[in-house]
Amino acid sequence: MAAEASGPPTSVRDAIAVIGHTPAVVRALLAHASPESIEGSATGEWGARQVLEHLIDVEGIAFRDRIGRILNENRPFIRSIDPPARLHEGGYATRTVEDLLTELEGLRAEDVEWLSSIDPSDYDREGEHDEAGTIKAGQLIHYWAVHDLVHLRQLVSALQSKLEPHIGNMYLFLEGV
Repeated sequence: MAAEASGPPTSVRDAIAVIGHTPAVVRALLAHASPESIEGSATGEWGARQVLEHLIDVEGIAFRDRIGRILNENRPFIRSIDPPARLHEGGYATRTVEDLLTELEGLRAEDVEWLSSIDPSDYDREGEHDEAGTIKAGQLIHYWAVHDLVHLRQLVSALQSKLEPHIGNMYLFLEGV
């Protein structure tokens, strides 16, 4: 069996690749979408726009800051956040989708470079989360990628929900999919 190339383990490289490519996927889905197709529901369910806002909002506080604290502090205590409240307080709704996409792209470029510079020996450094318990830096890198994928699925589902009412009997071909 060949030895792995130097640098992060394959799973970390895969996670960083997802993190790095998420903005391009979001841009491809939203860049030319109508405002009506990306807004949330009247009942408060997030639409594609709110998913984009959330990805930007948690970039620092939920990921970079937490990983940074774990790398630089001795087992820091990490508190949960309230994502919906943060979106309202953050004023994201007043900004254009293009501005939000550009911000996500810029933040991610910086963060991917930073993540790629972390010494693999630091992946096992730990923090204590108020709900999840013990968490490691490497686990947070993987969680960041999974978090992106969960929200990409949510974004696609939100877009799909705006189009599905207009497909008529073709819904028959979507059953079981």
